[in-house]
Amino acid sequence: MNIKKYKNYLFLLPFIFLFLILLNWHHSIGLSIDDLFFYTIPQETNIMSFVIERYDIWSSRILIEYILCHILQSPLILWWYLDSLIFTFIAILTYKLINGENKLFYSILSCILCLSFIFSSHYALGSAGFITTTINYTWPLFSGLLAIYILKNHAAKDTSKTKRILAYIISVLCLMFAVNNEQLAVILLGLFVLYYLLNYKTKINKKCYLIGITSVIGIINTVICPGISKRYILELKWFPDYLQLNILNKLNIGFSHIINRCVTWCDLTTLILLGIIAICVYLLTKNKKQTIISLIPFIIASGFWILTLTDNLTLIQIMNANIVRYGYVPISIKRMILSLTIYAIFIIAFLYSLYSIYKNQKSVLWPIYSIMFVGFASTIMFGFTPSTPSMERMYIFFYYGNMLAILIFIKQIIEKRIKT
Repeated sequence: MNIKKYKNYLFLLPFIFLFLILLNWHHSIGLSIDDLFFYTIPQETNIMSFVIERYDIWSSRILIEYILCHILQSPLILWWYLDSLIFTFIAILTYKLINGENKLFYSILSCILCLSFIFSSHYALGSAGFITTTINYTWPLFSGLLAIYILKNHAAKDTSKTKRILAYIISVLCLMFAVNNEQLAVILLGLFVLYYLLNYKTKINKKCYLIGITSVIGIINTVICPGISKRYILELKWFPDYLQLNILNKLNIGFSHIINRCVTWCDLTTLILLGIIAICVYLLTKNKKQTIISLIPFIIASGFWILTLTDNLTLIQIMNANIVRYGYVPISIKRMILSLTIYAIFIIAFLYSLYSIYKNQKSVLWPIYSIMFVGFASTIMFGFTPSTPSMERMYIFFYYGNMLAILIFIKQIIEKRIKT
């Protein structure tokens, strides 16, 4: 028996365990909220007629909702297995995209971070029913990652013509499904634009244009969808003052909510990312003062997390009192000074940490900073919709971006650059 041969496949074990953990978790999930709405559709009308009508009166997600309706007509066990597989493949594709040298280490790390991503997104995933939300958000995320992986590894010039054609066909189909989620379409376009701006003087990978083009198609589909404008009018009942807001007000809403979330209600992936950034500053600079400054965001976020666990919510309530649906609105001078001081310390220390890393390792950071910037910018989109009840779901891609940034930080900075 060739033991070395089997050692090469050890990296698959964490993904098998991840799948089994996810499958066990899925067995406790049933239909709820919007799941029940989409479940009853075929009993009243044809699925295709329904999604076409939805396109006219409510949503541009015609591909997503077509698949959603069919999945809901199948036995629930099918979604249990499919969704468990998709989350597992999100971990696998993330692992494949970073291409770490220590396979077992990065497979374990990818699985752990995938679980932290699910833990961070748990409330958002259940906010409209788990089946509806996963098919609307995590399934497009998986499709986008799969397309990028195929384009990167199976559309190269050294592969056969038949394989290249098949790779492009599958990639286009995956991308069209991915960009049917308008937020993901904007995120992919943002990443493409940043990639183009940072590389146009050297050499642009032509395969990336496919991502940019499909992202534009997805955004155009959203813009021209008659249902979006009709839905916009209906959703104004949740936020009647929205029409009176200018662009600064809308930016205030988006920016203040995401900063407040990172500081006072920090999710697990963001907390890990803040800790990794502090570790990177220490490994790169060996400077105690810089390291202490870089630890401040992690300490602040951890402190608020501990307060939530101990039910000591006074300070959190003071911070949250200033964040209303209109953005940051000072309630009193004392509270304003307290909250703005904490936010300022957090932001300044965080930006200082990123600068300290950038100053020492400029050549490897554009992918990480691009992911972090686009993920952060995508959440600021909160301010450009009156649909406040669905805000929680818009954090899902932000959480995944943090997960990916953590892995790239560890690979590019800790593993390769610092040791050499």
